[in-house]
Amino acid sequence: MKSNAQRLSPVVFVLVLICFFLPFVTFSCQGRKVLSLSGIQLVTGTSVPQPQMFGPPRSEKMNAEPLAVLAFLCGVLGLGLSFLKGRTGAIAPAATGGLAAILLLALKSKIEGDALSKGSGVIQVNYEVGFYIVLILSLAAVALNIFVLLQGKGLPLPALKAGGDSKFCTQCGSRNLSTDVFCKQCGTKLA
Repeated sequence: MKSNAQRLSPVVFVLVLICFFLPFVTFSCQGRKVLSLSGIQLVTGTSVPQPQMFGPPRSEKMNAEPLAVLAFLCGVLGLGLSFLKGRTGAIAPAATGGLAAILLLALKSKIEGDALSKGSGVIQVNYEVGFYIVLILSLAAVALNIFVLLQGKGLPLPALKAGGDSKFCTQCGSRNLSTDVFCKQCGTKLA
């Protein structure tokens, strides 16, 4: 059986993926909002209206941002890896959560650099709630899975013999009767 902390890991990654649909970044010029993009728009690309001096606005295609794509894929991968058992079920999601956080910070830096170079310093970039929630949840996934790892849940322990009438589970470390086939705490088959 999984501990409550282990059960939270997939939930955290689902929330990460959902939050990609929230506003991520807003661009403004002289205090006036020009463009707002969600995380999913950064992942998939979108059409951006370009105002024209004469006539209707023209639509320009904005390609997917590779760092946003990789951060989103880390969320998907972290979700899948959260269902693994054992030590890998704690280390792999923690690593993907950490990688997602690093990619988000790199994305932030890249967007700011692009706005500075293309906007000649006139464009201001503001990061919205979706960006910060995804960043915080990615870091929470790291902390949660490290907690699971340090708690010993999912860590294979060496088989210990406690005497004639009991034995220890190699998965969670709890004491069981020597006649038990499965651990009473976690359900792992005993050696």
